[in-house]
Amino acid sequence: MLNDNYKKNIYQVKGDVIKQNPGNYFKERAVYLLVDKDLNTIWIWAGNNSKLFQRYMASTWAIKLKAKKNFYNYKYEIVKQGYEPDEFIILFHEINEGRTDLNYPGESRKLSIKSKKISSNEKIRIESKLSGSQKSQINSILSEISEMQMHIKYTMDHIGKRLLRIQSIILD
Repeated sequence: MLNDNYKKNIYQVKGDVIKQNPGNYFKERAVYLLVDKDLNTIWIWAGNNSKLFQRYMASTWAIKLKAKKNFYNYKYEIVKQGYEPDEFIILFHEINEGRTDLNYPGESRKLSIKSKKISSNEKIRIESKLSGSQKSQINSILSEISEMQMHIKYTMDHIGKRLLRIQSIILD
């Protein structure tokens, strides 16, 4: 079972309210908010059968959490069930394993990053197995991915700013 500090960083969207430490996690019909302190991210995990309204409310709650809980410099990212990025999968496994040794979602990432580092000898062996054409193709694909990531980040930042503007209009 997860410890209490860890649970304080998990919320479930229930209609237009959120419940801290919901007890059940990653249900297909639910939407959750997970505060990842290492990446300064509020993850919005949406189950495959969650409702659009819940996902919308989760975005609204992410903005409110940023203000109320002093997560000002945090971004938020929406994650759809089955399409979780590696950074999020770490939290998914922590929660499913019931890691009692962790204080917040993502804390085990520090350990996993250390264990995943590839030594320079391993890099040389991997690179030596690739032909020049393969290296060129990989570099081209990586360049395209990097450009797409920049566009997505810009779009998400812009959407976040617009949502904050809407929220400030509503609160004024």
